[in-house]
Amino acid sequence: MKADETLVIELEQNYKQLGHTIGRLRLLAASEETEDSIAPEAVRKILSEEPKRRNPVVIQPLWDWMAKVDPEVVAADTALKQAEAKLPKPPLMDVRVISQRTNNPRKTNLLHRGDFLQPADDVTPGALSTLPPLKGSSRLDLAKWLVSQNNPLTPRVTVNHFWTRLFGEGLVHTVADFGVRGDPPTHPELLDWLADEFMKQGWSRKKILKTIMMSATYRQSSEFVVRPSGRPAGLKPELQAAVMEIDPKNYLLWRQNRLRVEGEIVRDLYLGASGLLSAKVGGPSVYPPIPEGIDALSYAGNFKWTTSKGEDRYRRGMYTFFKRTAPHPDLTTFDCPDANTTNVRRTVSNTPLQALTTLNAEAFSEAAQALAKRVLSDASLKDDTARLTRAFRHCVARVPTAKELSALQKLLDESRYTYQNGPADEAKAAFGTHAAPNIPAAENAAWVAVSRIVLNLDELITRE
Repeated sequence: MKADETLVIELEQNYKQLGHTIGRLRLLAASEETEDSIAPEAVRKILSEEPKRRNPVVIQPLWDWMAKVDPEVVAADTALKQAEAKLPKPPLMDVRVISQRTNNPRKTNLLHRGDFLQPADDVTPGALSTLPPLKGSSRLDLAKWLVSQNNPLTPRVTVNHFWTRLFGEGLVHTVADFGVRGDPPTHPELLDWLADEFMKQGWSRKKILKTIMMSATYRQSSEFVVRPSGRPAGLKPELQAAVMEIDPKNYLLWRQNRLRVEGEIVRDLYLGASGLLSAKVGGPSVYPPIPEGIDALSYAGNFKWTTSKGEDRYRRGMYTFFKRTAPHPDLTTFDCPDANTTNVRRTVSNTPLQALTTLNAEAFSEAAQALAKRVLSDASLKDDTARLTRAFRHCVARVPTAKELSALQKLLDESRYTYQNGPADEAKAAFGTHAAPNIPAAENAAWVAVSRIVLNLDELITRE
């Protein structure tokens, strides 16, 4: 109604008996819409029914309608959609799916002397005679048996691979051979339990890895010499010498094993300590810095390596493009296989070339520059001792000893003297584009020199 309009209401009461008419009539005016005009018919029908009859299926149209009109629900749904839009998109690709022909399957024959023009006897599909009887004779039937509850071999082999990655040695030491010529498991009951647990957890790698890594066995120290700072968990100091004599190779898992990380992870640790590592997940392969001329060594010399820019330059090693005929030299230096053959267990070497690589290769030098900038730019660090301690902790996750701190301070003082009395261009070349603001060039260069040494510690790329 408009403001200048008048609404007249007439009430007719035809009930003649006195005392049964409306004595006092009250009318209420409202400016809001009624449910008949704002709620759809399906919703009004639900509201008119008894609450006992409203089961989850019947009441679903009411929830759907409320989600569109309730301000709090609409705001929450909008916030959720905005957050989902910021998530990294999963890598997608077209996959060709081949299905088994069921009607009129093609016949397969033995070929006389291998000549396809001379087919001989018909052959039918079937599994190896050494396997138990399968429900069918197709490849799908074999695949189902491989991951069935009646075949413990697949989960046992799989969890043994996981154990090898986490402990350096598998429960079965011959990781590639579970046959009669392979080594027996050192802990057969543990291997069987892990295999069964792996299947019970839905073949989830994350769940079984968490199960192993949360155990007291995994969380032991790799130390086997008593130090003032502590000792391996669960082992008394007086027993260490005896255990070392009885079990020098740690088959009984009385301590954790010390091992160097895989080649793809070495650069990740440097980028993580320096603060450069990208947290981006998924996406196409990237091209981090590589020595000049390596791409020309590829087959036919027709491959060109264009170094990625921006965030892609600092992606994790798992995203690095791998050219089999011209692999990244930083990876091969740290024993990464050439990907031409299957390799279930890598060899681990310790060569001077590895130390030279982490000192001089472009990716590692850039990490040292970024680490220097990271500690120099931290306003909470007021002196050399605080900065050296923080840089050390970024790299090896512990506080340096007094001896280590003294050696690093001496290196810092010598580097300062060298760059302060040397050519200015030499100092600028040392820190490149990663210079801390409002810090003299010589100071930046001196901290880069210290960062290179801290990053080059063996402890950085060794899992203790």
